[in-house]
Amino acid sequence: MNRTATGRLAASLVRLKGRPAMLFPLAAALLLLVTIAWQLGQTNKATADVTETTSVSAGPASFSQQAPTGNPSDYSSQLERCSHGVNYPLTGANPILSEPLTTAFTSNVPLSVKVVFNGNQWYGTYQLVFTNRSSTPLNVDCAVMIFRAPSHADQHYYFNQEATGHPQSDYLEVPRSDGTSFYIVRLGFHDVAAAQQTGYPSETFAWQIGVAPSTAITAEQIRDSIRFTADLNLSSNTSIIQHYGTNRLAN
Repeated sequence: MNRTATGRLAASLVRLKGRPAMLFPLAAALLLLVTIAWQLGQTNKATADVTETTSVSAGPASFSQQAPTGNPSDYSSQLERCSHGVNYPLTGANPILSEPLTTAFTSNVPLSVKVVFNGNQWYGTYQLVFTNRSSTPLNVDCAVMIFRAPSHADQHYYFNQEATGHPQSDYLEVPRSDGTSFYIVRLGFHDVAAAQQTGYPSETFAWQIGVAPSTAITAEQIRDSIRFTADLNLSSNTSIIQHYGTNRLAN
């Protein structure tokens, strides 16, 4: 209901002058209901929004990265080294719970990152949007992202500005009992050429989660909690995911 409709109803009340008195309470009640409905509509619009942080940068000015050899679907090749992951169960508390909180974005390659929230107070998506600041294409296969965000994320997606294969992931959520969790993700592309595993210079790629927002953490704090580790030497970052005990997720 908009302002025009509310005005029309108010005008109708004026035209009721001289009519039986019993009509006025009914018309007044209708006007009140219309006003409340309009206010609720405005409130719903106000709570659904897109929030975007500023970008921050980390990493060296340049980097070198060993290129994988092999062909798509050759699962014994370096190109497919992260295509099939395994679970790494831990005994005892996850070690990330005893680590100091990361309060500034870190990366072993030249990246900038911002966080974009799209949703409302009940549910939305957070995108971690990375930009390759270097002049060198970055292969993001086997890259690890660690960040803190609201707990209980129920969707996880990878995006790239260029055409890209959809990776699987080695993944773990570690709750902190304060409404936030640590998320540990290793990308694992499969059956695509290296060009579809790449973040090109000045272009973006992103990781997205869907979750109910929490007052325990802001989008800026999510951004500043991010740790990005590219696989520069074909080690697959296996030691990281073993340390934190990730599980394999399919597409």
